[in-house]
Amino acid sequence: MNISHLIKRHASIQPHNQAIICGDDGTVFTWLELDKIVNKLGNALLSLGIKKGDVVSLYLPNSAEFLFAYFAVTRIGAVILPFNVLFKTGEISYILKNSRTRVLIGASPGIENNLVKINKDEFPHLETIITVGYPVANCLDFYALIMEGSEDLAMVECTPEDLGSLVYTSGTSGNPKGAMLSHGNLEAIGALSSIALLINDKDLLLTGAPFCHICFVLSVLGPFHAGAGIVTMNRFGAHTALQLIEHYKVTHFSGVPTMFMYMLQQFDRQEYDVGSLRLVHCAGAPMPVEHITEIEQKLGVGFCELYGATETSSIVTYNRLGHKRNGSIGQPAYGIQIRIVDESGSVLPPGETGEILVKGPGIFKGYWEMPEATKEAFDGEWFHTGDLGYYDKDGYFYIVDRLKDMIVSGGYNIYPRELESVIYQHPKILEAAVLGQKDPLKNEVPKAYVALKENEQMTAEELIDFCKERMAAYKVPHLVEILPELPKSPTGKILKRMLK
Repeated sequence: MNISHLIKRHASIQPHNQAIICGDDGTVFTWLELDKIVNKLGNALLSLGIKKGDVVSLYLPNSAEFLFAYFAVTRIGAVILPFNVLFKTGEISYILKNSRTRVLIGASPGIENNLVKINKDEFPHLETIITVGYPVANCLDFYALIMEGSEDLAMVECTPEDLGSLVYTSGTSGNPKGAMLSHGNLEAIGALSSIALLINDKDLLLTGAPFCHICFVLSVLGPFHAGAGIVTMNRFGAHTALQLIEHYKVTHFSGVPTMFMYMLQQFDRQEYDVGSLRLVHCAGAPMPVEHITEIEQKLGVGFCELYGATETSSIVTYNRLGHKRNGSIGQPAYGIQIRIVDESGSVLPPGETGEILVKGPGIFKGYWEMPEATKEAFDGEWFHTGDLGYYDKDGYFYIVDRLKDMIVSGGYNIYPRELESVIYQHPKILEAAVLGQKDPLKNEVPKAYVALKENEQMTAEELIDFCKERMAAYKVPHLVEILPELPKSPTGKILKRMLK
């Protein structure tokens, strides 16, 4: 087993079909061309002394070079560690040191601005930096290495348990944790993703999510399992995404809720032709129910919401096309089991809210060199997601909130997501997040942080009155703060920890 067999398989079956289209300049790479480049870069890494189990980090935007490197590293049995191009010196330093990265491949500007000036003694394991772009002192050139490499390379055989990738979580407190994903995890969930995507070898997928995110398993490994091509977009922009969909006749788009909201604001049927789109997929955060119908009607597409986590290698549940329930995260993907438990660990029946536990082929091997954190994350084979949810009598699951985000106010449990869903019904609201704020009488009270749509105005009292008409008084936000925009992660997820 080796996850890079996907490339070799399609290079032999459909060598001249397009595998990658670079959205920024239109360059196309066929499966055969991709396979040869992967071999050449793999040989170059071997010549640098990289061997099975060594860690190679990627500091690249969504691009063909990212995909070349990802599959070259895994092909030789090394461990791929992608991290976000928006990370700065401190974040990068921690990850490089903690993972004992031996080779770093990055875009020239990021390397020059954030790494070259760092004292090399800080990274005793980092031997080589490879840059994509213009020359940087003391770094090797990415394409020069490829040019020198041989096209013949024997793929290193791995077991399903062998480590294939490290993906660092964005931890709500303290330093991020490196989730260890095996070749078996990547293979199994990549295959499940291709089913969830309803994608085939003539299709093209575009994603707004960074390839460094766990969504990579869904938005790249899924299509690649089916032999579908990928259109790359260096960084998400609503206008750019809509243009690429029209120009390349993209059939599938994957993103997080905020991306869809920006696309809806930008979309004009007279300006953009998105008739090629068949299905769009939303993951990473809950999609407000109010926007799902708008997406389907405006864009003329099927909508699929998925649920997963870094530790589950992405997909856990998804809504099947034609069998979805708005507000639900769908039913488990094939081979994945879910249970809902109370604080004592007892399994709960339909309709009762508790923590979501997951078991299946995508469950990670644990956190890199964090045995205590790994132990706390598991109950036997069951992974604690930290999410609160329930399921109905038909087996559809629903997310209520993060366990740690639940607000206890005057003895009542308040789930911020429920309040956020009401706030999103207001036509002036673009983004919303609810957190608990300490209160001397009630322990906590809900506070809403909102951003308004363009050219809209609103007072705090207006939103509070709107909520009073739609929910119990104890759930209504006591405070409202209106911001120009809410802080978001590189994947577009609203960062509640920043608001705290």
